[in-house]
Amino acid sequence: MSKPVIRTLLPMACDGVGPSFTCLNILSGAVRAGYDVELFVNRRRLNWLDIPTRAAFPGPLSWLPYKMIESKATSILEKQFMSAIKPGDIAYLWPAVSLEMHKALYEKKIPVVLEGINTRMASAKRILDTAYLEAGLTPSHSITDERIAEEEEKYKYTSAIFAPNRNVELALEDAPSNLKILPASYGVNTKIPVPEPTYEDKDALTFMFCGYACIRKGVHLLLDAWRDMPPPHKLLLVGDVEPALMEKYRDVLESDQVEMIGFVNDVHEWFAKSDVFIFPSLEEGGPQVTYEAALHGLPIIASPMGSGRLHERADTMIVVEPRDAKALFEAMQEMLSVSTRARLGQNAKKEANYFDWDRVGARRASMLLELF
Repeated sequence: MSKPVIRTLLPMACDGVGPSFTCLNILSGAVRAGYDVELFVNRRRLNWLDIPTRAAFPGPLSWLPYKMIESKATSILEKQFMSAIKPGDIAYLWPAVSLEMHKALYEKKIPVVLEGINTRMASAKRILDTAYLEAGLTPSHSITDERIAEEEEKYKYTSAIFAPNRNVELALEDAPSNLKILPASYGVNTKIPVPEPTYEDKDALTFMFCGYACIRKGVHLLLDAWRDMPPPHKLLLVGDVEPALMEKYRDVLESDQVEMIGFVNDVHEWFAKSDVFIFPSLEEGGPQVTYEAALHGLPIIASPMGSGRLHERADTMIVVEPRDAKALFEAMQEMLSVSTRARLGQNAKKEANYFDWDRVGARRASMLLELF
């Protein structure tokens, strides 16, 4: 009997950023471990990682403006996928696959596995609506009742879902009984060269946040707590800032103790310049920046959402409820101790190896073959 093929449907531009970056790394780990994988994408402009791939718009067609081809490409791709999939295969679906596709695979008796890149939408909307309300701001997110209803309907035709965060699991506890929750994680490329961390007794520490600095990531809570942080400590915001926060927290953001770096292509140079990584996210799937910080040996302060699976490894970070401004401030104060920073940073760096993409991809593929 032939081994099942994990046929993966990613109806988006596969250019090595965003979800496609994550998907490519997971599948690469599975391929290197000897599992049979095939990837279906709208387009793929790069030959990054050796993964068998079919594109709806291949070759020179991939250079057409994406908005021009997106809808047509998705339609073509889903037809290609249905023609290729056969009994014994596993359909591994990423977000944006149509509800009709879920139903068709279910009727064909093909096991469907979803990727839970974010928290279940019904849960995420409650979290975000509450956060914006508490901040005195109008909700600014794209989760609608219609999108929630479609996601819940998709669950009915799904065999399993990867949950890259304990909180993703918890949000799915009352999902349909047919939906098996597969505890998983995202990862980090441990093979890239990074400088050896040093832990010095300094008068001025650099705390770093990385990502889109927005309500969803809890940055407003970080800025509230940062008001009490005495100079000369500095906060780096590596990533763009949500306009509503830029207005509401202008006094903090434009102070001498905060540096807004903006969007960068290479975050690793900023990890290397920092002493502490802080990630107070309120809603998250699998926080890859947390694993990247660990690779650099940075001591980490994170929310339960922002901690990913790393906090399940012993003594790797301080986990704090970010809505508790006092607790968040006290966690930052704890990091002033060089021994605390060294202990947490060294432990996090050691445990980062468990989250190497090759290991992550191999674990996931193994789980699927054991399940089906």
